[in-house]
Amino acid sequence: MNIYWHVSDSYQISAGAQRATMYGVGGIPHVEFDGVQTVIGAGSGARDVYEPIIGQRLHDTTPVIIEAQGFIDENGGWVTATFRAEGLVDLGNLTAQFVVVEEIHVDDYPWSAREVAPSATVTLSAPGDTFEVTRNFNVTWGPIGELKVVVFLEGSSPFYQIVNAALMPDPFVLELATSVYASEIGFGETALYSTTITNAGTVEDVVTVELSQTLPPGVNPGDWESSLREVGGDWGAGPLELTMAVGAEVDVEVRLVDNVGSASGMATTTVAASSTGDADVEAEISFSTFVELPSILIVDDDNGETFETHLATAVEANGYAAAVWDKDAFGRPSLAQLSSFWAVLWTTANGNAIYVTGEDESEMMGYLDGGGNLFFASQDYLSTRGVANTFTTDYLHVDSWVNDTGGFFMTGVPGDEISDGMALALLGGLFPTGDIDGVTPAAPAEAIFTAADGPRALKVEENGHKIVFTAFPFELVKIATADPSNQKTLIGRVLTWFGASTGIDHGSDGEFRRLALKQNAPNPFNPKTTIEFSVPAGAERVSLEVYNVNGQLVRTLVDGPLEAGPHSAVWDGRDEAGTSLGSGIYFARLSADEETAFRKMTLLK
Repeated sequence: MNIYWHVSDSYQISAGAQRATMYGVGGIPHVEFDGVQTVIGAGSGARDVYEPIIGQRLHDTTPVIIEAQGFIDENGGWVTATFRAEGLVDLGNLTAQFVVVEEIHVDDYPWSAREVAPSATVTLSAPGDTFEVTRNFNVTWGPIGELKVVVFLEGSSPFYQIVNAALMPDPFVLELATSVYASEIGFGETALYSTTITNAGTVEDVVTVELSQTLPPGVNPGDWESSLREVGGDWGAGPLELTMAVGAEVDVEVRLVDNVGSASGMATTTVAASSTGDADVEAEISFSTFVELPSILIVDDDNGETFETHLATAVEANGYAAAVWDKDAFGRPSLAQLSSFWAVLWTTANGNAIYVTGEDESEMMGYLDGGGNLFFASQDYLSTRGVANTFTTDYLHVDSWVNDTGGFFMTGVPGDEISDGMALALLGGLFPTGDIDGVTPAAPAEAIFTAADGPRALKVEENGHKIVFTAFPFELVKIATADPSNQKTLIGRVLTWFGASTGIDHGSDGEFRRLALKQNAPNPFNPKTTIEFSVPAGAERVSLEVYNVNGQLVRTLVDGPLEAGPHSAVWDGRDEAGTSLGSGIYFARLSADEETAFRKMTLLK
């Protein structure tokens, strides 16, 4: 953190004037980088001048480690700093400074010095020595949430080189964690979730936990009823009041009960924890419950725009529902978040690989390894990625690509389950088409849309997962064009290919013609769950297996011939050796001859 010492304005304090004299400040801007380097009057090119210096200082090692903790409220505050020598310190007499800074929003000032507590002489004679000091300070301005305390250690004149600095952590910090973010349930069933609340601050706190829910149109709160409880307590609407020591963890359960059993849709249940000590400190987590629907997540990765509404509208038009994760607002989705959903639809709109980080790719690969279904639409992803990596070669199976080949018109591949008969006119849409990359797929990937000079989209099915990748933006596909060449039909066919239509399918003669795997019930479950499925006529061998999120087989429930028609199997949450497995996401894999179906299951203990 940079400290702004005001000179000759209304925010100047006496300590600021003293430091200005100490450093010989004349013209402004005058920047002292830890007493090591001085830059005066950088002007409009300040960023280019400052960044290399800051980078070097962050890279430099320091012989002293500083740890700080403390507390601020409207009555004042305190900070305790511990200095520990990690090496030889040869900078003369050492002085600890304690500065209260405020984020002043007038003219967008950065952190400005507002109060300086008395300094302290620090003695560190040899590596391993420690020195601790506490300072109190007044607070006559605020607001409290915009105050921080900086502790730094500096050497003696003539340079007053800063040895190291530390920012006092916020005293009130709340964290929420969970391993399951979504569930699929049938009519009349219950979804159960668990979240751990942690007081990650430095002082005891009283935490208020509240529950809210968003229901689909036509569903009343009493129809789908949400409630919460501290584990071992009674269910209720809340709120909960929790007194939490520093580092304490409290497990809270949340459930949604379908009391009516006649409406399908998605409910969002949000748990919000707020601090009594600081009203600005809060944390929340949301759970998505899909009743008689597959769980779908839209990752909104469009740099703060609202293009994700195209995907959401298309999903809803097909009779499904989707939760939306705004990556720009909430950060990248974790593997646990992705793995909670049957399908993930990830859009960067007209964006590129700057939006999709290497960590994002790693999370997507982990999701696919667990049997997930991924629709990934990114116009400039390949060309801006620049070089092939594990995700592009081993998962997307892109053999090569040509940067920015463009394409006004995309033609479907005859006979393909997704693109057959489609003719997508992209010109005249939300963005130019010139940055669309040409794609050459490698087996087992198959081209599904082509421009005049080659493929622009592909699909992959292998290792229990499915991928559809388009090098053109989904948002460029027309909305109102007649079927099948529109957004609704495209995403509907993608979801169907993923296996969204998993209900029992039989002809008028009563003969079962398609493999069908229902969602296990209950889900989440503990200790056992029932898996219902149907086998088509003529299937010679049927297998029903359970895999973990790493793609490892943990249990075989069925392996052999079965008569055509409906069947069921019970899984008790154990592996082949009879060992009880831990909480987490598991996948049921149903196979009959060349057909395969998957369902995500949640074991919650």
